[in-house]
Amino acid sequence: MPEKTWSVELSISDLKALHRLGKKASVRILDRLGDLEEAENPLRHKDIRALEGKLKGFYRFRIGTYRVIFELDAENRRIGLLAIVPRGKGY
Repeated sequence: MPEKTWSVELSISDLKALHRLGKKASVRILDRLGDLEEAENPLRHKDIRALEGKLKGFYRFRIGTYRVIFELDAENRRIGLLAIVPRGKGY
């Protein structure tokens, strides 16, 4: 198993959002976030896009019908989640 090079930080509100989504969706999202932890550069993932406008400086990660909005702290190799929302409601 590859070594983790990034750490994903979940807040209590993120954990509550995952709980509301149900077990199947939560497991899928956590599994995909685990893929980012092992990536050399998470921004090269095909499902990640930089956001614009008010959310400039943040990124979105597409996971099926859900979007994970996050910020990247390259210096500390940290991925901080801002929100986990259904498509169309996160912006």
